[in-house]
Amino acid sequence: MEIVLGNAVVELLSQRALFLPQDRILVIADLHLGKGMHFRKAGIFMPRDSGDRDYAVLHELMQRYRPRQVWFLGDLFHSAHNSDWLLFEAFILTYPDVRFVLIRGNHDILAPEHYAALSLDVVPERLELDDLVFSHEPLEHVAPGKINVAGHIHPGCLLRGLGRQSVRLPCFYLYEQVFLLPAFGALTGLYMMERTKRASIFAILPGRIVLL
Repeated sequence: MEIVLGNAVVELLSQRALFLPQDRILVIADLHLGKGMHFRKAGIFMPRDSGDRDYAVLHELMQRYRPRQVWFLGDLFHSAHNSDWLLFEAFILTYPDVRFVLIRGNHDILAPEHYAALSLDVVPERLELDDLVFSHEPLEHVAPGKINVAGHIHPGCLLRGLGRQSVRLPCFYLYEQVFLLPAFGALTGLYMMERTKRASIFAILPGRIVLL
């Protein structure tokens, strides 16, 4: 689905990502890679292939959209360094001509040398591109005429059927000057967003996006 944010036309992807076609930038929030291994080290059962979906979808996006840059809006790796970082290394090394950028989030606690070894550019707070301001957490103050594109919240919505059935879905959420991206990681939860007349909710269904 194409929408206009500020003066930019952007594509909302059903793979829980955002694409800026004019600049060929793929924007992804809250991957929380390594979360499965983090839980297993804590004695919590997690299937060995729990993170495979994330890498399969990442490769699908890279091959389909061929971005020049990939911007991660924070919480790239869930916690302390573990062996799952090797999977991320292999992913990055598959695309040597792509610039990868991390806008640091509250879970991004790895030592700087891990990012530097992969030539991953780390930005402490925000990046600006024309009318769009990218950050991990939504900014408290957004300059007039700007749109803040952020992650952190893991927005979700409730879609009700004709009967009593309902389903919780990830979504993109636009409220005033803040546009929230869904969490990309398969092991992330949802925070149910309020449905108001002033908010636009773009629910993510398999293979398509619906404006509620």
